[in-house]
Amino acid sequence: MKIVETKIHTIPVNHRGNWVLVQLTSADGLSGWGEASDSRDEAACIAEIERIGRRLTRRDIAPLDAAAGLMDRISATDRLARTPPSAVAQALYDLAARQKGVPVARMLAGNAKVRTTVPVYANVNRMCASRDAATIAAAGKQVIDAGITRVKFAPFDEVSPKALASKGESVVDPGVARLTALREAIGSNATLMIDCHWRFTHDTGPLLAEIAKSLDIGWIEDPFDSWDRAAADKLRQQSGGRVTGGEDLFTCEALEKLIKSGCIDVAIADVKFVGGTGELDRICKMAARHGVAFAPHNPSGPLCTAASAHVVAANRNAEILEFPYGEVAWRNRLAQGERLLGGVLQVSGPGYGIDIRPERAGAPVLAAL
Repeated sequence: MKIVETKIHTIPVNHRGNWVLVQLTSADGLSGWGEASDSRDEAACIAEIERIGRRLTRRDIAPLDAAAGLMDRISATDRLARTPPSAVAQALYDLAARQKGVPVARMLAGNAKVRTTVPVYANVNRMCASRDAATIAAAGKQVIDAGITRVKFAPFDEVSPKALASKGESVVDPGVARLTALREAIGSNATLMIDCHWRFTHDTGPLLAEIAKSLDIGWIEDPFDSWDRAAADKLRQQSGGRVTGGEDLFTCEALEKLIKSGCIDVAIADVKFVGGTGELDRICKMAARHGVAFAPHNPSGPLCTAASAHVVAANRNAEILEFPYGEVAWRNRLAQGERLLGGVLQVSGPGYGIDIRPERAGAPVLAAL
């Protein structure tokens, strides 16, 4: 295969920023897509994607081999450095599968069965620019009305290890009010999940456990400012929920160390930073070898959603996919072929099974670079 063109499309979304979408075009007219959102330095990220694109252009390449080589000598902890090659690797997997005329999941699964739908949970955090309880409750009701029964939210804006030490346990009160309103809105039969963003300490784990138990929270993501097996075990026992984490770890080796520590029940990892679709699949399969469930971290746009969905479809231990719900009304016009039906997302092909139409987004689209 020869790559003849690299384009970057920057799609304004909301108060949290843009979707940065990468389009690789091959000499035979195929387009493969990837996503480089949330790098924390968009200009630098785009410049590096362009550099990688120039390096790939008009060479004879094997797409999957080229994707694997993109992460050579990239820092294991540098989010910005890892975002551009991860996006290009996503696009190369899309191209390889389109060339074969198969879904990406079929390439990843080997001889295993491939699912045609994957379950999702709705992350409503990104759609709630206002953090008052009424807005959050309305977001939860919207999700339930759409037929999705699993909802995640990050409620504890005011909480941090420093705030807990200086102000005491009362700093959790606004977060509890948000969660209570959300629980009431979604009802007792829906699954409520929380993302703590490392805001609690081991000493305040019992406080978090009490909140989680009282509101029947079954998923507690990234609870502590550092991982500790005893603290994680105590949180599980006192709350009745599962502990999840790993989004801030960008290599299979780092995630395996966390899994082997016994601190988490579900491993999460982000295709935007780990090295793309193939590497996310390798991490998922590694988790399976340790008997741990997997759920891609995905507060992202349609390309990361599609790439992550194909990994879930190809692996039995991948139990669910995060879906950032309600960010924009025009998402399906932009990502044609993305089909979210109630609590499941359809998975199809060839490639990721979606086609991006930047000109059909309902918000202004910046010129492709």
